[in-house]
Amino acid sequence: MARPEKIPLDVPTATGVGQASNVFRFRDKTVQVAGPFVGSLQLEGSIDGSDYEPIGAPVTAPGFIPVPVTVEFLRVRVTALTSGTPKAVAAGFDFRAE
Repeated sequence: MARPEKIPLDVPTATGVGQASNVFRFRDKTVQVAGPFVGSLQLEGSIDGSDYEPIGAPVTAPGFIPVPVTVEFLRVRVTALTSGTPKAVAAGFDFRAE
């Protein structure tokens, strides 16, 4: 049986791109953005680890982002950050546990 797991995602403290995390083993991926912040984040995904595409709309408040596509890597791009420290965690079910 698949077991739930989570991985913290790297969120830059200023405009820029966080380090990508390998989430390929997860099924039914969701990302939670938390923490008080004033700014805009963009979740990005990639299959090859080189070319990243946006997933969903830019995030301007804490909440959940479903990942409806198959990707191997997820990363967070900070497009604007006026104040606060946003955090992001990817979660899903590890199919290797079956």
